[in-house]
Amino acid sequence: MGRDLLSYSAAQIRRDVHADQERLFASWAVGRPVGWVCDQRTKDLVCLSLWLREEMTRLGLDELGRKTQEGVFHRYSRSDLDLFELAAGVMNDAVAGNIDRDRRTHRRWG
Repeated sequence: MGRDLLSYSAAQIRRDVHADQERLFASWAVGRPVGWVCDQRTKDLVCLSLWLREEMTRLGLDELGRKTQEGVFHRYSRSDLDLFELAAGVMNDAVAGNIDRDRRTHRRWG
């Protein structure tokens, strides 16, 4: 791809994801009613989630690190306005090895 592996930008991720959006979104759209359309943010969120998983796997990130970074993305995606900027930060942290491996998971009631 010609990208410096130590630096991901929101603009580059946006181009990569939008170029491959149909393939990324296809599995999620299976079984939906005819004429069903979701909003763009939902489509971006689904495609970014799958792209992040594929990209971190391609980079050789171990399963624990990958799942931790996916959790960070999903946790902050609920409030972050720019999903692509968030994805760039998650990827840059993963590449730099800044993964919080000691984070305790949240327990729900009970």
